[in-house]
Amino acid sequence: MPHKIRKPGVLGGTSLALFLAAVHFVNDAITAMLGALLPTLQARFDLGPTLLALLVAVYSIASSVTQPIFGAVAEDRSLRLVGATGVLLAALFLSLVGVAPALVVVFALLIVGGMGAAALHPVGTAVAGGPDVPNRTLGVGLFTAGGMLGFALGPVLILSVITAFGLDATPWLMAPGIVLAVLVYVLLPDWQPHGRRPLRALFQPRLLRGPIGGLTLASSLASVAFVTFTSSIPLWLVNEHGLPTDDKLIGWTLAAFSLAAGLGSLLGGVLAPRFGRRTVLAGSLGAASVPLLATLLLEPGGAPYFIAALLAGALLYVGSPITVVIAQDLAPGAPASAAGMVLGVSAALAGALYVALGWLQELLGLTTGMAIGFALASPAALIVLAVLRRHPEADR
Repeated sequence: MPHKIRKPGVLGGTSLALFLAAVHFVNDAITAMLGALLPTLQARFDLGPTLLALLVAVYSIASSVTQPIFGAVAEDRSLRLVGATGVLLAALFLSLVGVAPALVVVFALLIVGGMGAAALHPVGTAVAGGPDVPNRTLGVGLFTAGGMLGFALGPVLILSVITAFGLDATPWLMAPGIVLAVLVYVLLPDWQPHGRRPLRALFQPRLLRGPIGGLTLASSLASVAFVTFTSSIPLWLVNEHGLPTDDKLIGWTLAAFSLAAGLGSLLGGVLAPRFGRRTVLAGSLGAASVPLLATLLLEPGGAPYFIAALLAGALLYVGSPITVVIAQDLAPGAPASAAGMVLGVSAALAGALYVALGWLQELLGLTTGMAIGFALASPAALIVLAVLRRHPEADR
């Protein structure tokens, strides 16, 4: 971590990581708005699979490709200011998706709100994985788990609010994010910034030409599998199994998957020091396709269906904190930028690939297209193996 604390904050050490996990929980709960509302948006605006995939891709790109830029801006200017601003923008704009009067407004809200969500991630991983936290991998794992728990419970909360009060009540969901945005700025330490770099230097494509590029590609393929589940499963349940667009099974399916993903990230922080990063990361990705594909064959709502969803989420996210820490170790002078690459650029590429997957869903059928997306976790494991064999120093 290249920063020095200029002014101590109220929080530090493990308490700082836990607070950031709570912030990530609230931030990612509101980012679940799109997945929870996709069937509603499909019915309201009469959207086909390709256009729905484009909605997902626009949000994914806005909330991801900007992460390394925000990470560099945070390093240069202020970690806590960039993090607080991101939480505020995500809360304000994404909470309005449910009441957007036109499709073009939905796109605008997703772009601005997605960029807000993007700003928190490189800051949170850089701070949670910093020297103040005794176990860096576990610190990033806590931060990741907080986000996944929020993403897990977000659909349940959002659909419960809609069921009880209607779509017009969703703007009230911005309130917790506004409060936490203020607390991020007040409670976090004030780090000495690097200084102002030229705008053209904020994005560092050179990082993608080495092993971080390989990790980013692997993360992209794993992210396609993740986005396929969170975005296509609601549509699959509605269109293939006849569920109402606000059925609670949609929310609970996404909740089970995302909650398991959060627990998986914590498990990765525990297992990596014991068994090695390469074994845990590649092994979990290689196994993830099995329960992912199983969900398509099982009856929705039954115990086997939920077990498959839980296993799929956990296996996909066991390696998430490990990937971030490896990238930070490979780029020690720019940890936030490196984290932004493997988190942000990978998700942006996954969003672009998901548009193609949406076209395949329209051409071959929703279930077949989803199966293709789920299967991409396996080549991701092979890429990880190749990268870490070339750079064994990162496999600790």
